[in-house]
Amino acid sequence: MLHNTNEKLKRFLLILLLISVLMISCSCSLLTKPLDNRTGFSKYLTQAETNIRKEDWNQAKINLNDSKQAWKKIKPLLQIDIDHDYIKEIENDFIRLDGYLDTKDKSNSLVSILLLKDTWENISDL
Repeated sequence: MLHNTNEKLKRFLLILLLISVLMISCSCSLLTKPLDNRTGFSKYLTQAETNIRKEDWNQAKINLNDSKQAWKKIKPLLQIDIDHDYIKEIENDFIRLDGYLDTKDKSNSLVSILLLKDTWENISDL
């Protein structure tokens, strides 16, 4: 009887361990899509990219500010699961992009927004 109870406990603990490992390794990818849908983060980035390509600097700034507000909602939830260097990279790209938009530097603005979008799209793989 005791042997049977120990086996059940071992099986339960193994299943619990596997579930924990899966949750830790997949949680970022499970979070990003719903967070993006709820906050519109990538939508604002795409709109800012379109504005930059059209050299509509004022609207690009507005969309960048909207994406930063969305980022403020996303960041605390992602910090649990991803390396802080990636968080810092996104925030540095925001700062650079602000400067490029202020100076109406199309090529650097475009590169910065594309880097931001790429980091976001691949964040679940990080």
